[in-house]
Amino acid sequence: MADLMIDIEGLGTAPEATILTIAAQAFDPLASGYYTDKFYYARITLESQESRNIDQGTIEWWATQPAIVRDEAFNEQGRIPLDQALDELAKLIWHSNRVWAQGPTYDMTILEHAYKSYNKTLPWQYYKVRDSRTLLSLWPDVQAPPASHHALEDCRRQISMVQDTLQYFKIKEMR
Repeated sequence: MADLMIDIEGLGTAPEATILTIAAQAFDPLASGYYTDKFYYARITLESQESRNIDQGTIEWWATQPAIVRDEAFNEQGRIPLDQALDELAKLIWHSNRVWAQGPTYDMTILEHAYKSYNKTLPWQYYKVRDSRTLLSLWPDVQAPPASHHALEDCRRQISMVQDTLQYFKIKEMR
């Protein structure tokens, strides 16, 4: 079973934040690269999230991002309802060993709130969540390219840094 890196882009930082995009990418943390056929990316309709919050400060932050980044996050084409995205993401999570996020108090907390708001079972066990940010802090010299704020690209960037860090520390096995 592969591990899974998850990243979301949203309109706030609180658990009930509106979600713009969700991405997940399968990978082996002890190898290099990722599984090109095992990933998920969805752009979420705002209309399906009327009970979720939008933070004005986050809107202002998005306004400072490059046009290409804003277009990907806010373009209306190809969006799906949040409950559909959660069901589709759950299928990938259920078949994963561990679930990683760049600081689980953002991505995983917002996703947990979303699953619970739809009365859906969480597709991960609490003890399977891993924090890439903490791991990366152990090796301050790890090459950290800037976040693109495209959720799938950021998953792949975070995977590379996790793998580089584990290789640097000569980690051969994980539980």
